[in-house]
Amino acid sequence: MPTRQVEASVIIPAWNGREFLPGCLDAVLAQEGIQFEVLVVDDHSPDDSADLVSRHYPQVRLLRNEHNLGFAGACNVGLRAARGAILVLLNQDTAVRPGWLAALVRMFDAERVGVVGCKILYPDGQTVQHAGGWIEWPLGLTYHYGHHEPDDGRWDEPRPVDFVTGASMALRRSVLDTVGLLDEGFWPGYFEDTDFCVRADQAGYEVWYTPEAVLVHQESGAQRDPRERWEAHHRGRLRFVLKHLPPERFLAQFGPAEERHQPSLIAELGSRPLCRAYLEAIAQSPAVLRRSWQADEPTIREIVRLLQRLHSRAWNAEWQGVKERVTAEMEAFVSQVTAELEAESPPTGGDSVHTEVFEPPALTEYEFHSETPVIGPLVARLRDAWYGVAARWAIRHLLRQQNEINQRQAMLNRQQEEVNRRQQEVNRQQEEVNWQQEMVNRRQAMAIRKQEAMLERYLTAMENKLLDLADENALLAAKIAEWSGEDRSGH
Repeated sequence: MPTRQVEASVIIPAWNGREFLPGCLDAVLAQEGIQFEVLVVDDHSPDDSADLVSRHYPQVRLLRNEHNLGFAGACNVGLRAARGAILVLLNQDTAVRPGWLAALVRMFDAERVGVVGCKILYPDGQTVQHAGGWIEWPLGLTYHYGHHEPDDGRWDEPRPVDFVTGASMALRRSVLDTVGLLDEGFWPGYFEDTDFCVRADQAGYEVWYTPEAVLVHQESGAQRDPRERWEAHHRGRLRFVLKHLPPERFLAQFGPAEERHQPSLIAELGSRPLCRAYLEAIAQSPAVLRRSWQADEPTIREIVRLLQRLHSRAWNAEWQGVKERVTAEMEAFVSQVTAELEAESPPTGGDSVHTEVFEPPALTEYEFHSETPVIGPLVARLRDAWYGVAARWAIRHLLRQQNEINQRQAMLNRQQEEVNRRQQEVNRQQEEVNWQQEMVNRRQAMAIRKQEAMLERYLTAMENKLLDLADENALLAAKIAEWSGEDRSGH
């Protein structure tokens, strides 16, 4: 690569890029038809990214940052050092295809073109990730043409677009001289590319997509935590909207639209990333509004109050969600235990015991008999006659008394049987009462356990929210101090 004339400069901001840089650099250095230089800006990586470039790619200009400046800051270091007329920003986790750089540079043959992006594919090489993008106002939501669509020819026409992604963004040097560097307030990344495209458009330049330049993108190779990405995305979105939506539209349109859109945003990864993004916007908004719109203090205060309300809604939404989840879980637990208790049958008291009431037989007089042959009957009659004279009158009196006694005893036996039956019924009822009392006791114990569990969950959730709040307050205090200092210094 001759250094006497540089048509293009390819600037690769790197952070922990050891895994991606070899593939990225090999593909870039293989580009033909253009005199170009390659700059790698190592953004204070903790891995050996910089050493790898220094050892294995001596033809690459290596710039080492002493501190992590974020994506925009690292790009700006490279933009200041670059010598090409066309400046190309490229992510470290990409692999460009042959002819990529020449196709980008050709687009600048049209003088009105100021920024150019390319066709970006997912790692499968067949699915479109980006073919230019458009912006949805007033929320500042960004969408990619062709996103997750097959690369089947539908995205093979060059056209003007609202923005192109900083994963591969080429710009004319005159655009940089006109609109300035990337806004490093979009830290650590997201929306600095969209912001630059909008500024270029406002300065009279066109932003174009070309399908002739193609690369494959791993996407977010340097930032893997989805919550961190989500927070950074919305932090950038809010700063972008504050910069480019007039304050009166921010108050009249953005606020109500954001409230309606909040539930779907929170459904992604919870409210915490969004809450932290609102806090960042609260801290940044005074300086951004003064610099972008020369907003007066009443307007600034009104916008800050709107952002505070949005923060409170998001914070309360997650807390309400925690309470609803806890309540639903406990209600399901109670229903399950209640069903188990109701499935248990009450005691039946066992089989009733029936006692046969003894009825004494009626007493009768003794009949005399004789086994003496021939004269036996005579002997029996004589004995009976003597018994009638000597004892029958007394025996009959005793028989009457004994029969009366027996009848009274039988009546007492029947009364005792009734008493026994009633006692058995009382015992059965008492067993049922005891069972019902046991069920009440178990339900009471279950209710106590439910209350204890719910209280424990609420306390844990409250502790977590208080920790989040303390974290957010510390963040807010730091950002207010940071942005107030920048505002006083005029930066």
